[in-house]
Amino acid sequence: MFAIGICYLNGWAMAAADGARKEQAEWPPHPDRVFMALAAAWFETGENPGEGEALRWLETLSPPGIASSGYTTRRSVVSYVPVNDTRVSRQAPRGNDLRKLKGAGLAVLPEHRSRQPRSFPVAIPYDPNVYLVWPEIELGEHRAALERLTAKVTHVGHSASFVQAWVVENGDIRPTWEPVEGIATHRMRVFSTGRLEDLTLTCNRANVEEYADLKARSDALRGTRNKEMREEKRRLDSVIVERFGAHAPVSLRPVPTRWQGYGRPVKNGSLERQGSVFDPNLLVLTVRGRRVPLATTLKLTQALRGVLMDCCPQQPPPEWFSGHRLSGTPSTKPHMALLPLPFAGDQYADGRVMGLALALPRSLDVEEARNCLGAFLYSAETGLPREHRLFDGRWFECRIELETRERIPKNLNAETWTRASRVWASVTPVVLNRHFKGKDKWAQAAESVKDACRHIGLPRPRELMLQPVSWVEGAPHAREYPQMTRKGDGGRQSHAHAVMIFDEPVQGPVVVGAGRFRGYGLCRPMDN
Repeated sequence: MFAIGICYLNGWAMAAADGARKEQAEWPPHPDRVFMALAAAWFETGENPGEGEALRWLETLSPPGIASSGYTTRRSVVSYVPVNDTRVSRQAPRGNDLRKLKGAGLAVLPEHRSRQPRSFPVAIPYDPNVYLVWPEIELGEHRAALERLTAKVTHVGHSASFVQAWVVENGDIRPTWEPVEGIATHRMRVFSTGRLEDLTLTCNRANVEEYADLKARSDALRGTRNKEMREEKRRLDSVIVERFGAHAPVSLRPVPTRWQGYGRPVKNGSLERQGSVFDPNLLVLTVRGRRVPLATTLKLTQALRGVLMDCCPQQPPPEWFSGHRLSGTPSTKPHMALLPLPFAGDQYADGRVMGLALALPRSLDVEEARNCLGAFLYSAETGLPREHRLFDGRWFECRIELETRERIPKNLNAETWTRASRVWASVTPVVLNRHFKGKDKWAQAAESVKDACRHIGLPRPRELMLQPVSWVEGAPHAREYPQMTRKGDGGRQSHAHAVMIFDEPVQGPVVVGAGRFRGYGLCRPMDN
């Protein structure tokens, strides 16, 4: 085992997670950012061959685990700072014309330079120490070179973000973030084989320095009357054109080459519980904007489904995604369900929708899920969560994006809706599959809901009660929800709140009834 330790000497980290926008602070530091800091130290200190080999070895390793604390952020303030690339005229004008004097040299002074808006996002960690951890890797022959290289690193991210870096070997450091496959709520930039060469080509340092040297020598000979000097200037200009053409070489900003999903370590020793056909790892989307009441569930999930269908790169979308076969007929297999996550289960709960969740089939391949949902979840430009607008002129207007906060409200925590329990109560009403008649119609309806539990892979409840009022605080009365209509004949389907008691604890999400894929029939585990 070995790790690279980093201590932020100021107690804060200045780095932007969203690139040039500089609106969101990055924490923990992405592995690729740390690698670029190591590469910068190598470039600036003579490119030692042994240290270069250590970097090339490092880039072949699998993505590291990350051990870091939580953090807060400093309120971002827009500052107007003088630009750095002011061009100065080399010809000194005559007279006292201030405008010409500024063009000749006074433009380099801060009071004469134009200002541009800049933001400096800052993360303030609870613990300034962070580690990149490779639990199964031994340093071997690269230890001395990597120790020298880490000792040269002065900052990670912004030049004001001072750090001290070192190598840890055979320590007891447990990652708080681990690489995961498939869809992950957190993604970080990581390095891979060839990253050092890519940075070398992007920086283009050798060509930039050579061009600057040739250009400076040529400009120094401008206006000379000496024949030999004029010939030397022509030779230098010819070399510049031959080597670089009509344009000067530039040094570009490095771009991310690979994104890796990260998640919290899985706790060992947890009991396996019987669960439904839906994966308990919900993809949670936070809702921002005007208050959205829970009674708008059908409209809200319909709007979300429209956005999902538009963003899917595979057209027509696969059966698990759309809920329809290629022929257009409804699917009989488990497919994605869209769920509202309301403020409920508390004495002050008001039933407003705080978030939405995508419940994927448990049997779905993670790679296929990533291919179909990646464009919806993440921005192609920044790699950060992508924001979408959901709008209905009468019911709601809000924005949604993937929930990635470290401290999230209880009702946006997937475990709140999926933890194992014997007792489950509906938050949105359960839609009955048909109308029942007779004196025992509610008993018949209860039996049909018990059968509906079998449809999602759960055992039949030992006991089930249907009623108009939910047991969960904050959930609206059943009559406040619009009725679903059958696609075949347009008939309205009855619904009611339910309480289910199982013989053994079952794991969620528990979504039952005919409206389960559209957010109806969502149940919450009850402690008592």
